Amino acid sequence: MSHISFAEVSAACAAEGLRALTVLSPPPARDANDHLKQMFADGVGDLSWLGEDRHLRTDPVGLLPSARAILVTAWAYQPEQRCGELKRARYAAGKDYHHLLRAKLARIGEALSSAHAATWRSRATVDSAPINERTLAHLAGLGWIGRNGLLISPTQGSYRLLGTLLTEAPLVAHHGGEDGERCGSCTACEKRCPTGALKGRRVLTERCISYLTIEHRGVIPRLLAARFEGWWFGCDLCQEACPWNRFAPPADDPRLTGDERDADVLAVTAANFDEYFAGRAIRRTGYERFRRNLLVARWSLGQDTTPFISEGLPLVLAQARELGLAIAAPADGR
Repeated sequence: MSHISFAEVSAACAAEGLRALTVLSPPPARDANDHLKQMFADGVGDLSWLGEDRHLRTDPVGLLPSARAILVTAWAYQPEQRCGELKRARYAAGKDYHHLLRAKLARIGEALSSAHAATWRSRATVDSAPINERTLAHLAGLGWIGRNGLLISPTQGSYRLLGTLLTEAPLVAHHGGEDGERCGSCTACEKRCPTGALKGRRVLTERCISYLTIEHRGVIPRLLAARFEGWWFGCDLCQEACPWNRFAPPADDPRLTGDERDADVLAVTAANFDEYFAGRAIRRTGYERFRRNLLVARWSLGQDTTPFISEGLPLVLAQARELGLAIAAPADGR
């Protein structure tokens, strides 16, 4: 069986707008138990599901045992912040990358099979399956894993989304050549994190603003909320502090870009929440957590929080009590 050259793979990826890519021969299973044990010892909050499917997390091709190769790609998203005082993570500026990138990878698998009149099976993953895409990207030479837990490239920084394609197609392996660790003695990201979530090259989940605004379903502790600096969905402070992001390229796809004015975000209501955030990652937080996040973000900036409290949402009221905000009794005295 003849192998498919990296040039052919690159051409198929370029047709989908993917430029940063590498190909791995399936590496042997890796023991992830120590890493998972450390994560759980540090605390994972509402992410207890990370302990599930451990056998798949240790085997890079566990999702498709017949895979002959792993295509790994990094997709650049909007590197500049286009928000007001209320801020959200740059990756959430546009359409939900999970759907966009996974569809691209799936089409690449189909295109390779079609070009060779084959029936090779493939499986695309984009932060959507128990597979460690960062580790694979590092092994494939797309960058090193920095002190902030993110994949960093010396030529493109870290504002990139990762995806993999497990495939039965016989792809020629190709290393990206950027796996050498270059954080050195720099601790800019650790120093900039306002909640102290970065420690010893680990991300302490329960202190991370991204976790607290996206995954956490309960009340955000007051001491952490006070340090939010206006973030209401995700956080990019560790990336903003990283000197390697001076090389971050523009977004690879205009659908990953967008603006967010404070007035527009504050005008979102329960009635138009789904429509306003249609097709975006933010929508999965749901309206009540969205309002909780805005309450915390505004409070952290010393701004008026009355509109959120007066709405009467249970989670928002519980958050207001945690922050020590006054909650008026209902007009009927109940």
